Amino acid sequence: MISHLLILAIMVLSLGASPAAAGQNPPPLMRLKQAVAANPQDPQAHYALGLKYESLGKTKQAIGEYQKVLSLKPDDAKALYSLGRLTGELGDSGKSIELHKKAVKLTPDSVAARSLMAAAYNRQGMAFMAQGNLDAAKEALEAGIRAKGGAVETEALRNNLGCLYVRENRLDQAIGTFREVLRQNPDVPQAHYNLALIYYGQGDYQSASQQFFALKGIDHKMAGELSDFRFRIESSPDYPVKTMLTFPGSQALIEGSIPSDYK
Repeated sequence: MISHLLILAIMVLSLGASPAAAGQNPPPLMRLKQAVAANPQDPQAHYALGLKYESLGKTKQAIGEYQKVLSLKPDDAKALYSLGRLTGELGDSGKSIELHKKAVKLTPDSVAARSLMAAAYNRQGMAFMAQGNLDAAKEALEAGIRAKGGAVETEALRNNLGCLYVRENRLDQAIGTFREVLRQNPDVPQAHYNLALIYYGQGDYQSASQQFFALKGIDHKMAGELSDFRFRIESSPDYPVKTMLTFPGSQALIEGSIPSDYK
């Protein structure tokens, strides 16, 4: 799994920072503080200090330094990305999206930039789903898809849109959406799982079995969960579909589930 710090280094390099700013052996914290004190109007000095704070898990201090960068240089794409990412991780998806929008305008050809924005929309959509605001969730997820981020983010957005259709009992749309996920990438386990749940519920055991065996070859643990559930499907009309969350720049997917009593 790609580490968070390595992802951060890759992002900084892709957005134009020098190798020294994103290297494996960054300057000590004290030296970076001294650089800021000596050059308080230098946005790059504040940005380097922000990166160091972030690497140490000092999110509040990192945010403060990125904000100082933007006060000195409002069109600094790196600071916009970094501040947007941290803001989103702290739960303010709306603010995160606005920051990413500004950054994407500065670097419209950057897939990494669009992926960060898509992931922010995904977080916002999932938050709205948890609140039961399905209209707002749908709007956020569709906006994330239109952002045209990386494959991982788009797969998660489409899968979650399919889950939303399930909650609305629009099963034909859900099936079509999950199938589109698998057309793009046949190895997304959540889409196989969700399709199988729907087919079991509809009594289409042949189609459900096809999805089950495909899932078994990809994610044995998830296939075991599906196997347990299929014996209860006749006594439960609910579909505990699996949602997906992504972290910007990472290939790692975090599994989630919408419980059967989800409203």
